[in-house]
Amino acid sequence: MQTKLIFFDIDGTLIDEKTGTIPPSTIQAILQAQANGHLCFINTGRPFSTIDSMITDIPFDGYICGCGTYIQYHQQPLFHAQLNTNLKHKVIQSIYQYQVDAMLEGYDGVYFSKNLKHPFIQSIQKHYQDIGFHTGSFTSHDDVSFDKLTIWYQPHTDIESFKQEFQDDFHIIQRDIDFLEIVPFPYSKASGIQYIIDHLGYTIKDTISIGDSTNDLPMLKYTHDSVAMGNSNPLLFHEVSYITTDVDNHGIFNALKHFQII
Repeated sequence: MQTKLIFFDIDGTLIDEKTGTIPPSTIQAILQAQANGHLCFINTGRPFSTIDSMITDIPFDGYICGCGTYIQYHQQPLFHAQLNTNLKHKVIQSIYQYQVDAMLEGYDGVYFSKNLKHPFIQSIQKHYQDIGFHTGSFTSHDDVSFDKLTIWYQPHTDIESFKQEFQDDFHIIQRDIDFLEIVPFPYSKASGIQYIIDHLGYTIKDTISIGDSTNDLPMLKYTHDSVAMGNSNPLLFHEVSYITTDVDNHGIFNALKHFQII
């Protein structure tokens, strides 16, 4: 069988978010796919700084992180898109102007706005600190290195004005009713895939992507074959070639079996 390039989301796809673990059948399937000559890549919204050992212990061939803003292959960095200084300062000042809770995400670490109010981002900050990721905080006047960001907001926040202020610079992805993922143009999980196939000399016909969330839609619509986990946001189900079982019910194993990868 011709080599396939398989792109995996992390949270809800590889990691069972109920247990915080990777099912053994998932690891088995990835290793078998590689043994059969296929290439396996992480393709995540997370920055490289928050990829934990649970993932890095699996010998993935490469990483697309931060929704296409950082790419590496066989541990060698290939690409890193960084925001210009003026845009970074504008973002940071607007975070405080609109009083949103923000996490600035970069290759070297993640940085949280002061006085976080939303319980979910508070839990993320604590989790990242507990497992030893490089974290920090920032004020409206700080110069912080970051590639993308996520924000959480309150019902009274003028979020439409915030979005309008940055609509020409960023993809603004509505991840939940009070949660935005903000990625600079023209980068996405799909642009990262195109970079990899160009670099390695493959074509889009050689690609499969697997995900569970709305920020996976760019890659799921882009690759030749696509898989939604059974536990996915239902918006994905009409956009993919195949719907597999839940992450905790051998979802990855069954997907790779379906496409005769293993």
